[in-house]
Amino acid sequence: MGSDSPGLAKPHRTSQACDRCRRQKLKCDTSKPCVLCTHAGHKCETSQRITRRTRRRNIARTLPKPPGTNKPIAPAMRASSNSLPAMETTVETSHGTDGSNVYAERSPKEPQSGANASAIDFARRVFNEEEAGRTLTGASIPGDTGPLTFDNSLWHLTDVELPPEAVMLALIDVYFERMQWFVMLFHEPSFRQTARRIISGKAWRRQDLSPTMAVLAVAMIGLQSVLPDQNWPGHEVLRVHSVDGTKLMHGFINEIRRNLLDISVDCRIEAVQVCFLVSSYYVYHNSPSIAWTVSGMAVRSAYALDLYTKSSQYENPVVDEVRSRCWNHAIVADTFTSIIYGRPSSIDTGLVALHSIRDMDDLVLDPLLLRNEWISASGSPTTSAGFFATKYELYNIIRHILSRLRRLQLRNERTEEDLHAIAEASQDSEDQLMSWRKRVPQLFDFEFWACENRLQLFEEEIKELPAHAKHQAETIILQAACLQLTYDGALIQARRPLLEQKITSTCSSSVVDAIHQSLSVATAAALRISRIPVLRFKHHFAESFASLQQFTAGVILCIPPTSQPFTSIAHEAKAGIMRIIHASTAFGSHNRIANQTAQLLTELLKVTVEREMSSALRGGIETGSSCHLANGLHFNAERSRSNSPNHRGPSPETEPASSIANVPNPPTWSNQTNSINSASMSRVSVSEFPSASIFEQLDDTFGAFGESECSAFCFTSPWSAFLN
Repeated sequence: MGSDSPGLAKPHRTSQACDRCRRQKLKCDTSKPCVLCTHAGHKCETSQRITRRTRRRNIARTLPKPPGTNKPIAPAMRASSNSLPAMETTVETSHGTDGSNVYAERSPKEPQSGANASAIDFARRVFNEEEAGRTLTGASIPGDTGPLTFDNSLWHLTDVELPPEAVMLALIDVYFERMQWFVMLFHEPSFRQTARRIISGKAWRRQDLSPTMAVLAVAMIGLQSVLPDQNWPGHEVLRVHSVDGTKLMHGFINEIRRNLLDISVDCRIEAVQVCFLVSSYYVYHNSPSIAWTVSGMAVRSAYALDLYTKSSQYENPVVDEVRSRCWNHAIVADTFTSIIYGRPSSIDTGLVALHSIRDMDDLVLDPLLLRNEWISASGSPTTSAGFFATKYELYNIIRHILSRLRRLQLRNERTEEDLHAIAEASQDSEDQLMSWRKRVPQLFDFEFWACENRLQLFEEEIKELPAHAKHQAETIILQAACLQLTYDGALIQARRPLLEQKITSTCSSSVVDAIHQSLSVATAAALRISRIPVLRFKHHFAESFASLQQFTAGVILCIPPTSQPFTSIAHEAKAGIMRIIHASTAFGSHNRIANQTAQLLTELLKVTVEREMSSALRGGIETGSSCHLANGLHFNAERSRSNSPNHRGPSPETEPASSIANVPNPPTWSNQTNSINSASMSRVSVSEFPSASIFEQLDDTFGAFGESECSAFCFTSPWSAFLN
C-alpha cells in the first residue's frame, strides 16, 4: 500500500446487474432491458457503483501512516493476553463457482450514519460528552442504552431450590454434550467458571441475576434431554441427593419465567442466551406461542446490545466471540422461526449479517481423533468451527430465499408472469443451495460418511478411543447429519411455492414442466431425509429438529403415489414414509413432535394407499405422461363453491369433518387436451381422508397459529380440502 499515491483511486466497477435487481437481490440476466424488469414493467437501468472493498481501500490510502513504517494502521480491536487466535472480523460477500451470490456477507463495524443513532446518541454527539466530562443521562430517555442503577441487595431463588453442586455440574455437562454442538451460545470454559461461582452459593447480589438465570437455563435444557434417557449415569446422582427430576424441571422453568423481564431490563448478553434457550424449550416441548414471543425478546435484546456490529470496545476475544456466537444464532433462530411459523423474519436482512467466528479453545478436536485417515484427509481441520460457519452460511441463504419468495407471493390471483417469476426464483434458490453444498467441508459432509461403508468403519475405529475423543467423533457425524437435514429441508422449502400453485387450462407447458421439476427435486430431498439415521439424535436436544424435518419430508412423499400410482418412485416414496414412521415411533412418547409425526403420517399413508388404488382402478391417471399433481390446489374450485354465500352445505361447527361425505376427487390433467376434464371428477368414500382430529392434534403440537410450516403445508395438501 505504501507504493500507491494517497489520492489515487481505482476505476469504478460497473455492476452487471441492473439497479432494481440489485436492490431486491434478484438474479439479473444482465440483458438490457432484463427479463425481470420487463415483466414488472419497470425501467431497467444500471448505474456505476463503488464496491465496499474499493471504498475501504480508497479511504485507507488517505489515512496517515505511523512514522517509520509502511504498514497500515492496526485495527482497534486486538487479541488480549488470552493467547486465543484473532480472526479478521469482516469478510466480503463470497461467490459460488458459477459466479452466483451466496449471501455470505458479514456484519459491518459500528455504524457511523446518523440514521442509525438514537435521539440521545445524537445529543451526545452534538454536546460531546468527553469534553463536558459528564454523561447526559442514565438510561432514562428511550434509546439510551447506558448502565442502569439498581439495588444490589441480596436475593435468592423463589420457585426452586438450587440442587446440590454435583447435580448442577452433571446437568451442565449434559448441556455441553448434547446441545452446544447444535446451538452455540456460550464459551464453555468461561461459562463453567461463572457457573461454579453461582452454584456455590444460595443467595446472590442483584448484579448476578442474569448469570444465575443463564446457569438455570443451561441446567434446564440439559435436564430436558436426559429425563427420558434411562442410560444416563446421572440418574444415580439424582437418586443419591433425593432430587425429583420432573419437579426440578418445572422449578427451573418457573424461576426463569419469573425473572425473564428483569434480565431483559438488565440487557446483558445473558438476556439473549436465556431467551433463546427458553424459546428452544417451548417450541419443541411445551408452548409454541410462548416460544414465538420469547424468541422475539432474544432478537430485540441482541439488537439492544448492538450484537450485529463488531465493536472495538471489547478487547477480550472471549467476550467478543460470545457476542458473535449469539448474534449468529439470532440469525439462525430468526430464520428457523420464520420457516416454521410462516411469518416474516424479525431481522433486517438488508442491513445486518453474520460475524466470522474464531477457532476457540472449546472447539479444538482431540489430537487422537486427528490421526484418523478420513479426518486428516479432509483438509486437516483442528477445530469444529467449520460446522458452525457452514451452518450459519446455509441459514443466511435460506433467509434470503424466504424473503425473495414472499415478495413474489403477495397477490392471491397469479398471472402467467407471476408463475414464471416464482419458477425462476425457485430454480435460482436451488442453484444457491447446490453451490453451498459443493463447499461443505468433507468432515461435515454426511454423504461422504455414508459412502463406501465409511460410517460403519469409522465407528469401529473409534470404539477404543477415550471417552472425550469418542464423543467428539460421534458429534462430527451428528453435525454432518444436521447439515444434510437442513440442506434437504431448504430444497423442499425453495420448491414448495410451485407445488402449491393451481394448474389451470391457461398454464403454459413451461410452467407445468417447472412444477414437475419442483416435485422431482422435493421428492429426492425428502427421500434423502428419510434415509438419514435420525435415531443418532435420540436424547440430544436436536432430536425434535430432526423429527420436524422428517415430518415435512413425509408430507412431500405422500404426493408421488397419488400422482404416479404404482410406479417405482411411488414405491420408493411409500418406503420412505414407512422409514420416517418407524424412526418417529422409536423416539418414544417423550418427544411430542416425533409422536405426532408418527400418528399423522400413519393416517396420511393410509389415505395415500387408498387414493393410489382408486386412481389406478379408475385409470384416470396416465403414468409416465400425466401432468397431474396432487398439490391440493386442484380443490380450489370446489372450495370456492363451498365458501360462496349460495352454498348450503353443513358448516364445520354443526357437523364434524369425519361425517362429511362425497368429497370430489382431483381432476385429471391431460397433456393431450391441456385442459381440466371436469367430467372425470368422481365421488369417493370418506375413508380416503384422515380424521379431523389428527390435524387438530398437529396444530396443538406446533401452535394454534394456522401459519406454522407443518400446518401450512398440511392445509394446502390434497387431503385438506374436506376440512375447509
